Amino acid sequence: MRRTRSEVVGRAVRTAIRNPGRTILTMLGLAIGVGAFLAMVSFGTGARSSVMEQFEILGTRVVYIWGNMGRRDFGGSARPLTDADVEALLRDSMTIERVVPRVTEVQNVKSAYGRYPTKVTGTMPDFVHIREWPMLIGGMFDETDVTQRAKVAVIGTTIARELFGHRDPVGQTITVGSNLPLRIIGVLVSKGEQTTGEDMDEIILIPATTYQAFLGMPMGYHELMVQVRDLGLLETAMVEAIPIMRRSHRLADIEEDDFRMASPAQAAELARFVSTILTGLLIGIAAVSLLVGGIGVMNIQLVSVAERTQEIGIRSAIGASPTQIMVQFLAEAVVLSFTGSLAGVGLGWLAATLVAQAMSWSGTLSLLTMAGAAAFGTSVGVAFGYLPAKRAAQLEPIDALRHE
Repeated sequence: MRRTRSEVVGRAVRTAIRNPGRTILTMLGLAIGVGAFLAMVSFGTGARSSVMEQFEILGTRVVYIWGNMGRRDFGGSARPLTDADVEALLRDSMTIERVVPRVTEVQNVKSAYGRYPTKVTGTMPDFVHIREWPMLIGGMFDETDVTQRAKVAVIGTTIARELFGHRDPVGQTITVGSNLPLRIIGVLVSKGEQTTGEDMDEIILIPATTYQAFLGMPMGYHELMVQVRDLGLLETAMVEAIPIMRRSHRLADIEEDDFRMASPAQAAELARFVSTILTGLLIGIAAVSLLVGGIGVMNIQLVSVAERTQEIGIRSAIGASPTQIMVQFLAEAVVLSFTGSLAGVGLGWLAATLVAQAMSWSGTLSLLTMAGAAAFGTSVGVAFGYLPAKRAAQLEPIDALRHE
């Protein structure tokens, strides 16, 4: 039996080699289909991962609260975000783990080696925990620094490069504005750019108390970053925070909120939903090209049956059964489909790798995905090759022998 199978496959290979032009064109259709399928899977997965990474930069389990510095609809000035709001959220909420305020303004910053206007942020030590932002070198300021209004700073890698070049910035001094010298105690790990193009590493963190004492913040904090105890409590925390903030701001029932609230997780979920739909559409389009490749296999096999009608009659006359003839033509379809699918896997992997490198996407196609695409492409080719094989098997020997 094993020898018989080898002969069938060998005859199928020889038939494919006998018509190289036709064989290559047939395999090309399947190769393009499988390659496009793999490329679309890779593009969709890579784009989705890239978008999710951008949202993760902002921290997980986080709700952002922004103050409204304009006037409320029902009269009176909107109250700024203050330490009283931070204390109220921590005291009255059952779902909130941390609340970190932030105030940011563009300031002129200089060192002994250069000058660079950039955003300076006054915040608390837990900023790096909420944003999941590890230190590259040095460390973050602590509660003692906050209490003592210490003149210390933690900077991003862009600031380190612009103000110190290749020098070690830790221990160096920068001057913010005209009269605030700050000693650098740490450098944050690089996070790159957000989807908006903002450079995340262009950042200077100082204690909020230092910021208030030397730079002032008459409009209060710009933002409160609220971290919940568990991701599943995110929606509950947002619902819970609204009445707490309203009480803290002493808003009457008829007054609208003078603050806004949102979570990156909500936007991330929407982005994931949209990207999944788009990936499905791309895969659907690629599947159409794969079906076209399968139709190409069927057409070539039908032509082959027509050209080899006498050969089929002779084989039938000397004892070949319809099943054997069908198996032979199906074997030829397998050879064409499998070879074309392997070529398609190579094309798809190459396209996925080049695009991933160009777009700085992490990872590429897995072996399981490529094997699945090859198996799917082969199955499509064999399925479309079944009709010609069946037609060959059903030919009457006498009619086949008389065929011109």
